[in-house]
This record gives sequence, structure tokens and C-alpha cells, in this order.
Amino acid sequence: MAKPIAIKPEEEFARSYVDRLILEKLSEMESAVKLGELADKLSDQGVGLATVRSLLASNPERFAYHERKWVPAARIQSQGRPFTEAIAIVMHRFGGPMPVSLLVQEIARVRHQPVEAVDSIVRRILATDKAFVITAGDQASLTMWGFVAHDEPVARGLALNDVTVEEVEAARTKLGSIDWRAPDAVEKAVQAAAPIRLKVLGAVAWTALNNPDPKSVMLFDAREFYADAISVPGYVFAPDGTIYPEADTRRWVSTAVRLAERLAPTIEMDDAAPMEIKPQDIDRLVARILGSDQSTTATRLLEETYEITPGTKTFPDDLNNVINALRNNPQVSWVGGDRFRKAGTIPDYINEVPEPFQFSATDVTNEDGDLVDVELTDEGLSSSLRKLLAHPLATDVLDEDIQPAPKTMPETVRLVLKSIHRELGTFPMAQIPTEWFAAEPKVQELVVIDPSGRELQVWLNHDARLLYNWIDWWFEQPVESGAVFTMTKTSKSNVLEFAWLDQPDPVVYISSQRMEELRQIQAGSEGKSTLDLLIEVMAHWPKGADYLTLLAEVNVVRRSSRRLIASLLSSYQCFYQRSGSPVWHFDAKKVELGFDKTKRKFVRK
Repeated sequence: MAKPIAIKPEEEFARSYVDRLILEKLSEMESAVKLGELADKLSDQGVGLATVRSLLASNPERFAYHERKWVPAARIQSQGRPFTEAIAIVMHRFGGPMPVSLLVQEIARVRHQPVEAVDSIVRRILATDKAFVITAGDQASLTMWGFVAHDEPVARGLALNDVTVEEVEAARTKLGSIDWRAPDAVEKAVQAAAPIRLKVLGAVAWTALNNPDPKSVMLFDAREFYADAISVPGYVFAPDGTIYPEADTRRWVSTAVRLAERLAPTIEMDDAAPMEIKPQDIDRLVARILGSDQSTTATRLLEETYEITPGTKTFPDDLNNVINALRNNPQVSWVGGDRFRKAGTIPDYINEVPEPFQFSATDVTNEDGDLVDVELTDEGLSSSLRKLLAHPLATDVLDEDIQPAPKTMPETVRLVLKSIHRELGTFPMAQIPTEWFAAEPKVQELVVIDPSGRELQVWLNHDARLLYNWIDWWFEQPVESGAVFTMTKTSKSNVLEFAWLDQPDPVVYISSQRMEELRQIQAGSEGKSTLDLLIEVMAHWPKGADYLTLLAEVNVVRRSSRRLIASLLSSYQCFYQRSGSPVWHFDAKKVELGFDKTKRKFVRK
């Protein structure tokens, strides 16, 4: 048995939705002996065998293991009940609009009668009993899932449906001037207000259509309204009684899959020995990989080929055996974790560092013929800057000293996007703790999932020290420099959760207006020293600026190393820090004093 775990409300909601998807396919199949067949029917919705197995085993209210096969629990619970009660039980367990044809099949199985014999009976009950609704699309539902009221006083009607006056008023604001008598009123209302509780939407329509005058005609029909509301294309009636845009379902599936991984019960097997990988097995696995344009995981191969899931006792050994067998096959490429793809399909562009990241030394000299832009050794730097050289926000690709791995490896890392990486669709591994990603292979494919369930394929190159292919998500972010996001490890290797944080990083954030000013400086930077550009940048900061801020801004104007900017601040007499202050100031009157000659001995050769 699975150990009891705490399930969050949003997880319970998501699993209820996916349970409904599983229940629908299970009902279509009548029963499932091989869960792989059931998982195949759900694969296009992102639900795999491991998820199916876990959710089936952990929800006895909806699923039952009966006579060595999985069946809907309602089929057993409805045995011996009258028609109307059996219909209600099946629909309660289904938890949402159900195809009438599927309902008829289930009742036929409950009653042990042919479908033809019960079809007309079921449809007559649905049409005449006010407890049920049939939509124009031949979907059956329970009327109670919508707002049910007739001529009651407003306060009582709302109380009977657990709707508050505040909810109704808020919904009215969203709905504006909907003409509830128009034929398309319900469709327009759903489009304007979703996501919205169906009972709240019904309450707004009821109060608008039913005049409190006892002599007036009651125009609101609960069944008709409900049927129209759940039939709007592009919207879904969810387990919490709310109508959501259909696009939201991807996030629910993603949440339910993660929950299923936590719930996964250990499955006892008669043969507890790990599976032996034979040559013909390898050929079959390789053929599955070669048959896809995308990467394939060894976990998925075990599920689809052998119905072995992470809950199986021998899974760790089986997975290791498959990975080792595939890594030695020249037809496929190992791209990290348990992920493989057809050999030769790794994109070429990830094998090099883009040209804009390269540094080029300037040759501007002063009156004495000495170079203006020089780097100092650590001994010549300000003590505060010496420490900041190792700060993750100072380092970047081609400009880092790889740090030792932390003693305690974090599950989540906070990362800051700079403008040059936003433009190029990359991210530097310099900000990510050493060994947070596995060291092998050198090139890896990552799957990054955002809170809405969207997935992005990201490439990692350990030699280049870059992550590639972020461009689509980066340009959705309006902040050009300083946007903050997190990446969190999941139980699946090379699969990460991604989330933007609301507030940009205060040190390297650059506003859109400031970015335009920096681009103007860049346009006139030809032939100038980096010192000149730093002075122009600092003119914007009469009260001083942090080293990391100056580094970020100068790099918008010209690609400059962290040591060069630290050296210029430390060696030219027009720059200074006040005692106890972290910020740097610029004194225009001291520009003519030039380079501090006491620093000459620290210039790097």
C-alpha cells in the first residue's frame, strides 16, 4: 500500500480531472487488464502508464480492481440499484459531463442487459427527470452541478446553491451588459467571465431573468442554462464546479502527473529479479527511439514495452540495465539522465559560444602611450571588488572561475536573466551551482515545464558552459535585464520546473528607458575606451551605483569582463567609494588626474 501523504487542494483538483479522463477511456474499453492499452489512449493528453497505474491504485471511489481487471467502481456500486439511482451513481463518480452513449453502455453493464434494451430507458429518464440534463451535444450531467432555483426569494435561492451576494456582484461587473434573453447570451457570458463558478454564473442569470414580482413569468430554466453553459466550445467544466478555458487543462495534467509520482504504490511482482536485456530487446528499443523525431526516455520505454513503472520493485535495476544497453548503441545518442534520441539529431548551434559573448581588448592609449583599459591582479583591486568577482551576477560565459560544488545542493535555484542572454536565447551556467546538473554527458537535453504545463526543450553544453534554446520564453518576458526566475529539480532526471518571480533583481534590473539610453551610448562607442564608456554610464548615477549595476549596464554598451570594470574602478582616481558604502561614485573634476600610478605594478601582463 502507498504511504499516506498530504495532498494539496490544487493537487486533489488536478487528479480529479485526470481521473475523469482515465475513467472515460476505461469505460470505453469496458475493462483493462493491460494498463499499457489504457495508457496508450491517454498518451496524447500527457498521461503515461505510471500515472495511470498510480491514480487507479489510489482512488477506490472511482476505480476498482475486480476479477483481475480494472473497472469503474460505480459499476460495482450500482449493482442491484434502480435505473435512476444507478444513473446517478455512475454520473456522480464520473464527476462531469458524460457522453450519453458511454452512460448507456455503463448502465447496460450494470444491468447485465444489451445496450439496445437500456438505451431508450436511460434517455427517457435523462429527458424527464429534473435531476438530469442532456446537452445538444448528447452529454449527460447532473442538474445539481449548476444553479438550481425557481421562484424562491433571492436570499434563499443563493443560500440553497451556496452562492454569496459578493460573488454575484463581482460576476455582474465582469459580465457588463449581457442581454440574458439573447440566444447566445450564455456563450457570451462564459467567454466574458471564465474562469467562473457555474453556480455563480447561473445566479447572475437567474436574478436577471426571474422578476421578484409574483405575477411575472419565471424565465430562468436551470436545466437549459446548465446545458448551454457546459457546451461552449473551448471551455471545460472542472471538478470544482468552475468553467475554465480549455487551455488550463494542460496545467492540471502536469500537476496530476507529479502527484501520481508521489502516490505511486510499490507493486508486488511474482518475479522480483531484474529484467534481462537481450539483443532482440535492444533492437526493439532502438527502433522506438529512431521512430521518433523527439527524444525518448528509458522510463517510457520500460512502461510501453514491458509495463514496468517506477512503482515496480525492480525498476531501478531495470532502468539501469536499459540505459547501459542503449548508451553503447551507435544508432542513438545519450542526452542526459535516461533520455535518448536518434544519433545525429543534436543541433549544431549548441556546440559553440555565440560570437557576441567574445571579449575584444581596446587599444586606446593615453598621452604617455599607455593603454587606458587595463586589468589588475587581485592585489590591485579594491577589497570589496575582489570579493564581488566571484558573485554569480558578476560572472558570465567566458568570464568565470568555476566554484566548488556546495556542501548542500539546493533543489531550487534563483537565477537572473541579463540582456545579452535574453537577446541570444541562452543562459550562463556560471549562475548555477557546480554539479547541480550531472557532469555527463557533456551535451544534455533538458525539459523545462512552466506553471501552465507548457514544456520547452533546452540544451545544455558543459564545455560551452551555456544553456541554449530559451528564446521563445525569454521574449515573453518584458524585462530586458534583471528578470528573476527559478528552476526546481523534479523526480525525473533532466526535467525541471520553471517559474518567473514577480520582482526583478534590484541590482541588475535595467528599465526600458535606461536600456534606450545605454543603446544610444553604444551607438557612439566606436573608437572609445571602455573607461570613457564607464564614465558615460556613471553620469546617470549622481548618488553612486553598485559595481554589479555598473557591470550590467556597461555590458549593454560593450561586452566587458568583470575584472576590467573592477580594475577601472580601482585604478582611476575619478572613481571612489565612501567609507562603509558599497556604491561607487564618479567625480568629473578628477578625470584629468587619470590612472593611479601606485596601481601600475598590479597591471596584468
